Parts: sequence; C-alpha cells; structure tokens
Amino acid sequence: MSATEEIITILKTIVPENMYALDFSSRQYLSLLDQLNIPGEQNLFYQKQAELKNGLVEYFGLSFQKIDIEVTPQDFKLTKFFIDNGSTEAFDRMLHKNVTLLMAIADKKEEYLILPHLLSIPEETKDRIMKCFIDHNESMEKGRTLTRQKIQDIFQLNARDIIFFLRGRISVRYFAPPKKIPEGKDKRYAGESVEELDRMYALYFPQGAWKDIEEILEEVINDKLNFSTIDNATFTKTFILVFRGMIEILLSDIVSEADREKIEGFTGYILRKYFDQILLYTAKNLFEYIENRDKNAEAFLKFFTDEVVIDKNGNKIQKYAIIDTKQQRWNYISIFSILMQYKQIKIRLAAQKVAITDAEERLHEVKVDLKAEMKNKKEQMLKIDEIDRKISENEIMFMKSKKTNDSGSAENAGSIKSKRQEELLIHKKNETNTLELIGKRIDNKTIELSRRQKKFDHESKVLQTIIEQITPIQETYDGIAKGLAAVLTKR
Repeated sequence: MSATEEIITILKTIVPENMYALDFSSRQYLSLLDQLNIPGEQNLFYQKQAELKNGLVEYFGLSFQKIDIEVTPQDFKLTKFFIDNGSTEAFDRMLHKNVTLLMAIADKKEEYLILPHLLSIPEETKDRIMKCFIDHNESMEKGRTLTRQKIQDIFQLNARDIIFFLRGRISVRYFAPPKKIPEGKDKRYAGESVEELDRMYALYFPQGAWKDIEEILEEVINDKLNFSTIDNATFTKTFILVFRGMIEILLSDIVSEADREKIEGFTGYILRKYFDQILLYTAKNLFEYIENRDKNAEAFLKFFTDEVVIDKNGNKIQKYAIIDTKQQRWNYISIFSILMQYKQIKIRLAAQKVAITDAEERLHEVKVDLKAEMKNKKEQMLKIDEIDRKISENEIMFMKSKKTNDSGSAENAGSIKSKRQEELLIHKKNETNTLELIGKRIDNKTIELSRRQKKFDHESKVLQTIIEQITPIQETYDGIAKGLAAVLTKR
C-alpha cells in the first residue's frame, strides 16, 4: 500500500462518508497525523507533507470535490473549488448533496438498468435533485446543465453516451455497438422479423406512434440537438443516437417484459417508420431559431450549399444544397426571406384568431343577455296577465255582492271594490312600465346582436383571407423544410 493509499484508508475511518470538504475539522486532521505517527516528529511530517496533501486531495476527489490544501504540523488551510464557479457555499453544499444521491445510484447501477445499455434514475431522485434548484431560485436549464455535468463525471460517461431528461426521469443511454446478427436474419432490426415487429406495433400502438413521439420530440431536440449551440458536424454524428435513445426510452415504458428483449429491433423499426416525420419536425425546429435570428442556427443553415470544401485537415467534404419538393435550390438568403414572410403571416394569423375568439365571446355574451331578457319579458307578461285576472275577479265579486246585498252593503262593497281596483290598476301600470323597459332593452340587445354578428362575420372573413394568403407560403415553407430534412441526413 502506498503512502497516499494509507492516508485515504485512514481518512475513511475518521471522516464521515462523502462529507462536505469544508466540514473537515482540525480534530480530524490531528487524528490523521496521530495515526500516521507524525505528532512531535517534524522531520517526519515534512518528509510526508506532499503525500499528506495528495492523500487529502484524492480522498475528497472520491466524492467529486476539488480542493487545494496547505498542511502544517499543527493545522491546515483548505480551499474548496465550487462546482458552479461564482456560486455561494450554500448552493455548493446543495450540489454536493445531489452528487451524493447520484453516487449512491452509480454504486448500484446494475439495479437501475432497465435495458443492458439504458440506465434510468428514478423519478423521485430526479425530483429531489431538481427541487434543490427551485429552492435556490435557479432555472431548470441551469439545474439540468449542472446535473448533467456531474452525471458524466460520476458515471464515467464517454462522448457517445447520452443523458436524457425525459418522461419524468433522467436516463443514461450507454453507447452499444450493433449486435452481431446471424446470417439470414434481418440486420435492419437486430435480427427480429418484420412480421414480429408488425405484431408488436399493432399491439403497442394501435393508433400509431407519432403522437407519443411528438409529445417528447421538441424536448429532446432542444436538450440534445439544440440549434442555438450545436454545429453541423456534431449534429451529423449524434442525431441518430439521440433519436434511437429517445425511442428506446419511450418503448421501455410501454413494452411488456415478454417483449423487452426485442426492444433494440423494435426501436429500429419505429425509427425507420417515422424517420422522415422526425427529421421534418427537426427541420422546422431549426427554422424557428432562424425566425428568431439565432446566430448559431443561421450558421448551421448557411452550411448547406452544393459545393466541395476542404476542412482544416485537408480532407474534401461534399456539402449538399437544399432542394425543395419542386426541385428548386434554396440558399440561406432566399430561405430567410420565406421564413420572415411566413413568420409575419403566422403573427397575423395568431392575432386574427384572438380577434375571432374575442368577437365570438362578445357575440355569445349578447345572445345570453338577449335570451335572459326574452325570459324576463315572458315572465313579466305572465305577471300582467295575472293582474288582469285579479282585476276581472274583483269586478265579478263586486257584481255578485251587489245582487245579494242591500243598498248600504252594496255602497260599502263598491267603495272596497273601487279601492282594490285602483291598487290593481296602479300595479298593472308599474308592471307594464317594467315590460316596456324590458322591450327597450330587447330592442337594444337585438341591435347589438346584429352588430356583433357582423363583427364576428367580418373577423371570420379576414381569417379566411389570411389563410388563403398563407397557403402558398405554407406550401413553399413545407417544401423547403422537406428539402432541409433530406440534407440533414447526409454525411
């Protein structure tokens, strides 16, 4: 055992596992010196000083902490390099806790392999990690970036391994060379027969798989093939691996245990079936960056021309022009012109849809109000009918009373009838006035309904005009996008 190894072994016994480096104490340091039989032996200390420093640096390096340390026979001075440069100690302590969580998974990574080359970090662990960034008011983008960096270190990933933040989990897709396929087997699908894969497709995707793919595709492109940062060479080297990994993760959630060993072939089957749609979606994603004048995306698109260039190593590289569905060639300037026209019409279209929604809501409001007023009118007319009934009843009661009573009683009854009749007539007049007000409101609402109907009809016609204007631009846009999708696959 070397001196450095001895120091690390001792530290493992006197320091809590994965302790935050700045918590290393003088007591623990002196205990280390004691077990190395250094106290009181200054000559021995200086002989081992370099080994002591290296041992401490390597020990904390085991928990992915980078430190610098100066040691003396009596004490030490430790400097910790924060994972995120310029952050606070509190934030760095949080990141260290996340590292500890990831290390625990890495130590038992076989338990988290859902396929031989696909590791899935549980959703609850991912949530705990990302919640820490939320608690520190940091963006999810920064959280993903820092977490990805530490996963690469902790899981010792190479350039062809891919980390996905997808479907509520963090997944690590290890690069795996295609397996050897016996003669006579379909090499496109890892030896699985087309008939078997047709059966699986019908079983797991009776409505087709595009909806499932589309739900995650934008997230995958923005995360792994982001046109704001990626260059053409990197895209060419990685896009197949990224899309294969994406589909494998999708299938691992869907495919039963009985069919799990066929996922590699099934992935190739799904990818081949939807490859053109995936690339077309990707091309349009690039166009969105161009519409927003992203400089890196502009450079990416400008790469495509029909010419041969010499790279820095002197190798000839055939570049490919973008040729649309009508066999017309497009350069960056002409594509940009179409994209700007398309963007402006999209803005108009979106604004017009808002205008129609607003006009439709206002039209609906008037219809509701008018319906309510018509109901009020009907109820008010019933009230007046009821008053008329009471007036008639009062008249009949008076006539009956007049026939059956003497003159004195009749006179008294007439007085009562007259008073009651007056009350009913006043009541009827008030209710009639109310009915007239309702009628006026109905007239006004009817006029407003007509006006709002015209407004809605006008906005609908404007929308139709915009749709007619966008159709030729849309066709040109789609044709260019298909041309771009085609050259994205060329190497």
